[in-house]
Amino acid sequence: MEKAVIHYTLDLLITLYDSTTGHAVDERNVQFFKNGDFVTAHARGEGCYVFMNDGRENCLMRVEVYGYEPQNLKVDYEKMDKIMPMLDVFLIPSENTKRGEPVLTLKGRLPGLESLEAIHPGRAVTTIRDIDTKKRICSLFSPNRRANLTESAYGLFNAEKITFEKIEIAEEMSEKKIRLRKNPEEEYPPNSSLCRIIYGQVEEDGTYLFRVRNDGRSLRYLIKYVVNGQPRYKKVDFGEPDIPSLD
Repeated sequence: MEKAVIHYTLDLLITLYDSTTGHAVDERNVQFFKNGDFVTAHARGEGCYVFMNDGRENCLMRVEVYGYEPQNLKVDYEKMDKIMPMLDVFLIPSENTKRGEPVLTLKGRLPGLESLEAIHPGRAVTTIRDIDTKKRICSLFSPNRRANLTESAYGLFNAEKITFEKIEIAEEMSEKKIRLRKNPEEEYPPNSSLCRIIYGQVEEDGTYLFRVRNDGRSLRYLIKYVVNGQPRYKKVDFGEPDIPSLD
């Protein structure tokens, strides 16, 4: 009798993160829906889920995880790696979450809103001494021996303009040097802060949702939101009784 040979094709790798902490989501009650139909994903630990033999057609994926808000995301294979298509999904904890500190909410609707993210300028992970733009190499300063950059992207804060932009790390070359996927779009003063990005949710009609953890520390965040292709910034203190909406 001939032996059966089964071939598997890895079509997508999704990693789930808690948007407020950046930690991988370890909740096991997870469901995925592709264009409205339930699909099976294989758990690989540390928030990673693999989809095999499902095909590589662009689709709308819905992620439902106990303790988090459902999230819809567009899977566009033209924008992902051809060999290993991967997506990082940042989930927003529900208001009745029983894990970690309670959450504080910013929500509303703003027509034309395309994206929403924020940094906490007072909680920098490290600072950038300088950037060699020819080699896309950043020299870092950190009070610790190692900068300990665990995420693939961070917000580079411009203290002079009170703005920030997302930069992606291509390679951690040493304890104090990283290579960027591309250079920042503008020049930054020396020793600019590198901060973790907290991501919000935006629906097609401009409905938005954003949450942070109430850890009892300073809750002053810098919100960046894009409306009709134009970035806007707003300082929001989540420690105040009334949190202003976006405008």
